[in-house]
Amino acid sequence: MVTMISSNDKVKRQASARKRSEPHSKQVWRLLDVEYDDPCLNFSIEEAIMEKVAGGESPNTIRFWRNPNITVVVGKYQIPELEVNREAIKRYSGIVVRRFTGGGTVYNDSGNLNYSISVKRENPLIPSAVADIAPTLCKGVVEGLRILGLNAELKSEEGLYIQVDGKKVSGTAGKVKRNVVFVHGTLLVNSDLPKLREMLDVSPYPQNAQLKRFVKSVRREVTSIETKLDKRIELNDVKEALEKGFSKELAIELRQGELSQLELKLAEEIYAKNHDLMIIDLP
Repeated sequence: MVTMISSNDKVKRQASARKRSEPHSKQVWRLLDVEYDDPCLNFSIEEAIMEKVAGGESPNTIRFWRNPNITVVVGKYQIPELEVNREAIKRYSGIVVRRFTGGGTVYNDSGNLNYSISVKRENPLIPSAVADIAPTLCKGVVEGLRILGLNAELKSEEGLYIQVDGKKVSGTAGKVKRNVVFVHGTLLVNSDLPKLREMLDVSPYPQNAQLKRFVKSVRREVTSIETKLDKRIELNDVKEALEKGFSKELAIELRQGELSQLELKLAEEIYAKNHDLMIIDLP
């Protein structure tokens, strides 16, 4: 018996063969450039985006933002009194806040650019080994700095960070949950480095068994993008370079987007619930 193949079947098979032979199309991720004056609101938005990506209500997202005022941000498992120079904080009218991720203490001002990455855990771009996730995502930042002409490299000695000519320009922290991967970091563009050094304390943690669960920051010599380039650079040029770096290293297409109403609503709820826990009033 001869099986007849219709012309429609032939067309479908040919289309299927072409589809298999064509390179996979790039994933489209959302790019957000959203910031607020309130550091607690900024971190509430970070957490809201992460949760909405986890629930499938928001797309994979990269966000750029700044805390425009002087802010020292301690990790979730740190002791602020042993991380921050309280006299310097008072002198410069700085704010101390606690974020929802681990890692060490960082300095924010208008010259520091923060970046964050929220991605579904099952995304094929995400490595199966947890230890490989943040390094994979942060390659986009390294490539962005190289596009700017800097000798940037990723280091993983006592935490993941990016250095240029041996000096740190970016620190990272993150969270891996069942349905989502979240990584965020700082990038010293033209921050006030003398103030940074003055505000971040280097006091050792007491040798106390009760303090073993707390994380002491690792102090490293820092630099900034402008210092290494020895010239003024516009913030938008840095963002553009990072966008190109992420697009290249992750093989994705970034499209400018906006916060959703669901994200804003959740951020407001997180802010109302956690504001008093995030703000740290040093004695």
